[in-house]
Amino acid sequence: MLQKLLILAAVAAVFGTSAPVDKVLADADAMPMPADRAADSYAIYSMLMPGPPFDSISTAQNARWAIADTTVSISEMNPAVPPEGQLKAPKEHANRFHEAVRDYEARKYERIQLTDEFHLSQPYKLLSSDEVTELRRARTAVDAESALKAKYAGYPGVTFFSQVFFSSGHTGALVYMNNWCANLCAQGQWIYLEKHDGTWVRRSGIYEKMRGASS
Repeated sequence: MLQKLLILAAVAAVFGTSAPVDKVLADADAMPMPADRAADSYAIYSMLMPGPPFDSISTAQNARWAIADTTVSISEMNPAVPPEGQLKAPKEHANRFHEAVRDYEARKYERIQLTDEFHLSQPYKLLSSDEVTELRRARTAVDAESALKAKYAGYPGVTFFSQVFFSSGHTGALVYMNNWCANLCAQGQWIYLEKHDGTWVRRSGIYEKMRGASS
């Protein structure tokens, strides 16, 4: 397992996203999820969970999932890589990708407050910024209290999402996802998806895994 995590971290480093989310801002400045984006956004978030390396961790270590309750903006990504810095538009429907990039450019500094609208196969908890700090301490601090470790036992780490950026008509989408568990497994990547017959399908990303999500 350690060897696999090291390989994943090296891959992320090649693409310039091996560093974790740089900082977690207070939740107070986040906006509510726009109603016209909610269904597609939560469908995409749900289908991407848990993502690497959490999807290869044993059940005992992966009993519950933690998700930051506020999306990250470009200011919190370290380094702040735009989607076109990692991804290329697919040959077919390239306009969808470019429209989603334009939506990102217009909204990249926004932060969205998430709510319990995920549809996941395992129990999950939305963590506030203070709770994210606690989880990180429980995972990394040598002197972390036993009660703190017990509080976050069963969570492999915490997942951060950006808001989802859409093409016109919501047929293409871009989202940033970062899985943090400790120093070896911060996996940050941009992902591009398209909607086909009412189902979101992953088209590109560093870690290729085809999944679908209906909305």
